[in-house]
Amino acid sequence: MSIHQAKFVCASDSACASPIFMKKINVDSPEQSEIEISGLGFFELYINGKKVSDDVLVPPVSDYGKRDLSTLHYPIRDTFSHRVYYCRYALDGYLTCGENLIEVWLGGGYYCQDVCNGEGERTYGCPILAFSLTADGKEYLSDETMTWRESTIVWGNLYTGETHDFRHVDLAEKPVALVTRHLGELCESDAPHDRIARRIRPTVVFRDGARTVYDAGVNLAGAVSFTQRAARGEKTVVNHAEMIDGSYRLLTASAGQILQSETYISDGNAHICMPKFVFHGFRYFEIIGNAEDVWVCEIHSDMPLRVRFHSDNAVLNFLFRASVQSLYSNMHAGVITDCPHREKLGYTGDGQLTADLALTVLDSEKFYEKWLRDIADGQDPDSGHVQHTAPFAGGGGGPGGWGGAIVIVPYMLGLHHDRTDLWRRYYPNMKKYISYMESRCENGLVVREEERGWCLGDWCTPDKVTIPEPFVNTYFLIKCLDDMTEIAEALGDGNAPWKEKSDAYKERLKERYYDPAARTYCGGIQGADAFAADIGLADGELLRAIADKYERLGAFDTGIFGTDILIRVLFHHGYGDTAMKLLTSEKENSFGAWLRRGETSLCEYWSGIKSHNHHMFGAPLRYVFSYALGVDDRGDSLVVAPAALSAPIELDAEMETKYGRIFVQRTVSEAGESFTVRADVPVRFRYRDTALDLKANEETVLHFSQR
Repeated sequence: MSIHQAKFVCASDSACASPIFMKKINVDSPEQSEIEISGLGFFELYINGKKVSDDVLVPPVSDYGKRDLSTLHYPIRDTFSHRVYYCRYALDGYLTCGENLIEVWLGGGYYCQDVCNGEGERTYGCPILAFSLTADGKEYLSDETMTWRESTIVWGNLYTGETHDFRHVDLAEKPVALVTRHLGELCESDAPHDRIARRIRPTVVFRDGARTVYDAGVNLAGAVSFTQRAARGEKTVVNHAEMIDGSYRLLTASAGQILQSETYISDGNAHICMPKFVFHGFRYFEIIGNAEDVWVCEIHSDMPLRVRFHSDNAVLNFLFRASVQSLYSNMHAGVITDCPHREKLGYTGDGQLTADLALTVLDSEKFYEKWLRDIADGQDPDSGHVQHTAPFAGGGGGPGGWGGAIVIVPYMLGLHHDRTDLWRRYYPNMKKYISYMESRCENGLVVREEERGWCLGDWCTPDKVTIPEPFVNTYFLIKCLDDMTEIAEALGDGNAPWKEKSDAYKERLKERYYDPAARTYCGGIQGADAFAADIGLADGELLRAIADKYERLGAFDTGIFGTDILIRVLFHHGYGDTAMKLLTSEKENSFGAWLRRGETSLCEYWSGIKSHNHHMFGAPLRYVFSYALGVDDRGDSLVVAPAALSAPIELDAEMETKYGRIFVQRTVSEAGESFTVRADVPVRFRYRDTALDLKANEETVLHFSQR
């Protein structure tokens, strides 16, 4: 069987928000039957009235095909690759002998998004469908003989919500039209699909007449489900927001003033109400009208948690919970987005920044492998320019922290899962990216990106960004060159020039930005010295100065990249206590400040303005596992090599590594330290002057006096 022989069809009325496509087939033997299906933007498949699979928001999102890019906010001259994903399902238990009715509901998703165009028009057209079904040795294809009818969804948009009119039952079947627009290569989905991950019973926090306000208890991505029992023509409206004010009114500013809303119009019968093809980012919601048995359904890509973590420090526990929550809230349809409401775009800066963390705490290898294809599809084959969003949908960013995803994401996949095959596959893309970055240099510094476009360095600093953009972007060029040096060695590319290039750019960066009298880079603003230290441009004196500064400050002055880099540098160079002090701080511009404010996910800005569900600041949580607990599975064996700590703390984690499961507990007190280690496989333990080989499946307890 092959969907490649099927025809894409669409409704003959392109204004229909959510058409239902139908085909009747006669089957002699339903055993060993399956279907390959793609419905864009999203689809739900029913056979004889029964929904096939628990998947939602399928197929995975991609850059589906050519479209008009002239409306975007800055000129796009690049050439993209395009692909369309399809899903494969076994149909045993769905088909019966004799006549069967195939019905497919379609919703717009990202494919038909034409409302929230903050970055410019992004729609590809009306919903379309193709499938190939095989049963009893025969193949049944989507084609012009199919019919379609209107559904009860009379309005739908991924950002603003759906309107369901249960009175709107038009059973008139109409002939389909064939799709003539250009589409990309058809590829089978191998990414984890979205599911309803959990159902939460919300708490009523306010009721006034027909209006009831609920609290889900956590900021999440998902939808509200309830039963409507109302007279014909009566409406039930559900509005969502991340925050409420003291009068229990919903505040939509953090979602860019977008009102995420559903409306359900009754036909006089009872209905279970829930949107089919959208998800919202919210904690609070109000229901106006009749609603019974109200639930919140959390939705995200199906990726089990690989880590269990606990500490005696409330801020660290918050950082873990909120980071995982924010990751899950932004992992949908094979794309890691920035936020689940205002933008819902796969920003490469946000995504590459937390890839290390997500690959540590979630079973997300296949998810990132898919998203890496999106990044590569958006790279211009001639210039090597990498877009700020993947799949491409406009959006601002910079050539380093954003475009560097074409190196950083495969590098992380290779480290976490031994995917040197991905290193080899994307090595040509990395080379093109380096060429692009060098073409944007003047005097050895990256100073520009695309004409009339953005050229950000760091982002979301507490105060106005003052760390120079060329400094940050050249740092990322060097960082990518250093990663490629390691990749080239693994691939046997002995003639690779990456180390020599890296050394030359480091020298130029030092010449331009280092003040030998003050012994600092860029005056040390917003973590600049940590950027330099991370690429080997800091001596012992400067490292001590970095630690002293942040020991005194006790909070962050850094943006999304600088925060991650600062914590990594402090841990790596022996200042673990200062790193832990920052991670557990409760001062302004800290994770503890967010905990005090009652956040349950991570904010876009330290101040709490704009979104309250961005994952990017969660990146340094990774170092709690790799340094504070010392678990490292990146080499040829499982190692526990903790960083030195002296401040009292209790930490424990159970982690699924690529070698097996490991449990590590660490207690630091005035009396000394203790470690408990248990793993499915042998472990090499290294701490201070102690080096031990621990046996598999045996619990080892080690004690050290405090120095």
